[in-house]
Amino acid sequence: MVFLDINTFYGPRAGGIRTYHRAKLEWFAKQNDHVYCLIYPGPEYRVEKPSPGVYLVQVYGKTLTADPSGYRLMLDYRRVAQWIRKLNPDVIEAGDAWLTSWFCLWLRAANLWNGLLVSFYHSDPVPSYLMPWSRRGSFRKIRAWIASLGSNLFYSIQRRFDRTATASHVMEDSLRRHRVTRVRRLPFGVHASIFERIHSFEPLRRKGAADAPVRFLYAGRLDRDKGIELLLEILPALLENPSFRVTVAGRGAYADRFASIKHERFRFAGFLEGRNALAALYHSHDIFLAPGPHETFGLAVLESMASGLVAVAPSSGGSGELLSELDSPFRFMAGNARGFLEAIHRAASADLPLASEKHRELARRYGTWDQAVERMVAAWRELA
Repeated sequence: MVFLDINTFYGPRAGGIRTYHRAKLEWFAKQNDHVYCLIYPGPEYRVEKPSPGVYLVQVYGKTLTADPSGYRLMLDYRRVAQWIRKLNPDVIEAGDAWLTSWFCLWLRAANLWNGLLVSFYHSDPVPSYLMPWSRRGSFRKIRAWIASLGSNLFYSIQRRFDRTATASHVMEDSLRRHRVTRVRRLPFGVHASIFERIHSFEPLRRKGAADAPVRFLYAGRLDRDKGIELLLEILPALLENPSFRVTVAGRGAYADRFASIKHERFRFAGFLEGRNALAALYHSHDIFLAPGPHETFGLAVLESMASGLVAVAPSSGGSGELLSELDSPFRFMAGNARGFLEAIHRAASADLPLASEKHRELARRYGTWDQAVERMVAAWRELA
């Protein structure tokens, strides 16, 4: 079979979406039964063939941030159409709700391609972006009206796909409430190497040393939809405790704010290149801070769990779903600074070795990325 993915959010410094597609690229490179093509935006047209059955196609996309290595809006759909004609894929996966969804549905309507058309629900744009925008600034009634129209249009488009894939129950339920009924839950995994314990990095507190400092980590995109403003709000209170150490890693709109913080127990690690650097960062901390209320799955939380970190997250979204499977006491009401701090203190005073092992065990149940991609391929083979 031939699988073709189109995603405007894949890029050299993307987060979870890059991890997702790299996992697929690696899985397809190890087999001979299928062909896989990923099309994504960049500064120019370029084609790579990292293995006999794998194509990596970059088409032109306009930058959306000041950083040229940041997100881009794919614009050269003429090239995309050429690759679809060339490969005639059995399955096309639209990975973003921008122009890609419209383009793919147009292909179907124009009878230019007639395979299985799926959408992977990587983000939840209505509550993450559209509704918060409607509650900010002036003309809120007009903004609310625009947001309502946009929401109705978005879900009506989503209903047109043969299948919408999502990684969590909470997103599946949300889609069904909006009458998107052809939904398939396909949970993610983590790279097998993350499960490997790096004993030389593990902090003493996680090993049971009660008088050792507690090391907190946030690793992810530094943007508003990730709950970064909440993290900034509670950070001074965290650093008042002399036994707490805080590390923030990532890139985004708030990177300069974190980079400007000067405190002996705070470190801004910036954006980390490579899986090994991220694994070392995970393994050298005790508690993972995940304030984002709109996670569709919570991949960073699952990776942190696989590394033995204890996670603190809102009770909503994909991160909340992961913690609910543990009946975790380290959940809080999304957006509530006091609740966030209280949950952090509960985690810091808990039996960290025991909690760490419970978190690892949950991650093991989700398995590796290879297993996750294999499940995905099997699901689409049944329908194509």
